Amino acid sequence: MKRGFSLIELLVVVAIIAILVGVATPYYSDYVKESKRAKALQDLDVLKQAIVLYNSQEDLPYQGQLATQPPYLPFLGENDFNGLQGRYLTYIPVDPWGKNYKLDPYACYVYSEGPDSRTVNDDIRDYYIKDLAIVSVEWEDQDNDRTMNANDLLYFTFNKSVWVQGGMAATDFDVYENGEATTSVVLDFSFNQVDNPGYEPTSATNTVLLCRVGGGNTVKLGVHSIAFRDDLTTLKKYREVVYDRSLSTSANLVTQVEINTATGEPLRYAVRTNPIKIKPKSY
Repeated sequence: MKRGFSLIELLVVVAIIAILVGVATPYYSDYVKESKRAKALQDLDVLKQAIVLYNSQEDLPYQGQLATQPPYLPFLGENDFNGLQGRYLTYIPVDPWGKNYKLDPYACYVYSEGPDSRTVNDDIRDYYIKDLAIVSVEWEDQDNDRTMNANDLLYFTFNKSVWVQGGMAATDFDVYENGEATTSVVLDFSFNQVDNPGYEPTSATNTVLLCRVGGGNTVKLGVHSIAFRDDLTTLKKYREVVYDRSLSTSANLVTQVEINTATGEPLRYAVRTNPIKIKPKSY
């Protein structure tokens, strides 16, 4: 005659199973979270590469959906990548939490709002232009005397939108001659709000900032190059801006600088690059 399990034996087995489930559940939960995050990063990489390809082949950088009424501002919402579908994207993925991926064309990243769309703390970002930097400096000869002197214009072009706390200043830069830093020449220019109309912290979508050469300038075109001073105080003046979805409308675009609430300093700011030659303005 076969002997069955006793009640105590069954209880012991159930207790063991419960312990094993209790031990395994956190690991399984972490596995699911990491799997979803990995899937989101994979999708974001596809979207990022599509934007990079678009930007390399089109005349204007990709800005998402544009409003259909003046002033035709980028109006970002649930269909940020529709303009890429077909030539640059075969399909537009949905994130692992069932929501659409988003675009910030000013800070230059694609992102998922993560498990909780009510907070940015769990957002997953992937930058297609990572660090804010100056990519060119161009000179416009206002009086056609072929000399970089007073009231000529300097165009500082950044690789993405920038807000400069307090405005640009010649003291933010070191001057180089033949690849060596020099103090024997003077870089003199001024940043004027009049030359950059509408340039405010809440609308800083500019990638090109305009400055006027001062009378004390002795930097020569084709001879000297410039680079940011290698100190954090200077670099933190030049700040990355992000699109504020909660406040922006089809008629009013709002940007902001992300601030570390503990220190009051910007989360992301400019990096120092190799010295850049000042070149004549191209049209």
